[in-house]
Amino acid sequence: MRLMPEFLAGCGAEIGGDYPGVLQKFNPLATVTSRGCIRMCKFCSVPIIEGLPVLQKFGKRQIELEDWLDRPVICDNNILANSIEHFDRVCDRLEKWDWCDFNQGVDSRLLNEHHAERFARLKRSVIRPALDSLAYVDKWDAAIDLLFKFKIAKQNIRAYAIIGFGTSPDESWAICKHIEARGIKPLPQWFHELDALEHNIVTERQRQLGWNDYERRRLMQWFYQHTRAVA
Repeated sequence: MRLMPEFLAGCGAEIGGDYPGVLQKFNPLATVTSRGCIRMCKFCSVPIIEGLPVLQKFGKRQIELEDWLDRPVICDNNILANSIEHFDRVCDRLEKWDWCDFNQGVDSRLLNEHHAERFARLKRSVIRPALDSLAYVDKWDAAIDLLFKFKIAKQNIRAYAIIGFGTSPDESWAICKHIEARGIKPLPQWFHELDALEHNIVTERQRQLGWNDYERRRLMQWFYQHTRAVA
């Protein structure tokens, strides 16, 4: 509602209101332990829907919650940007579960040996280091090396990759192929404009980068289904 308040005007919803339990209606096993994000990525809605309210209320881009629902699917926007003390508290709670999933993209630029060691101690933890640009591929590679060093299985690592945001089809293929070459499953995410009302539309800006619907489907189908796109 904070993202497009004018679109929801008149529907009776309180713009900016707090609605506990909404996330659990989508996934009853999901939880968040922090709000906002230290990054200001232009492709991301978090600075608008969470970042600005956090800044207005606390004068910070990201805050740690004192308590949260005890669930195994962690949906923090940037779990590694929290303090080590908070990160340890989260991992301590997760150790009792038979599995856990750090469902949002883990910021590979922040991952250190302590994070990797705590990830490794968790049972069947799924970790998703994001690679949205080849500009920081060296830091992403270093993060993957750390996870491997602590014996985290390749099948428990995924990698999100934004495509269609400032990248051509060739560049997006290169990002996903690099991820795949490290033995990690790429999870490409098609960029939607933050005010988009249609799913999977190719905008004029994306067409100028060389995208069309065929190129979009070809890449997405290859990495999710390994099927040939229909012309």
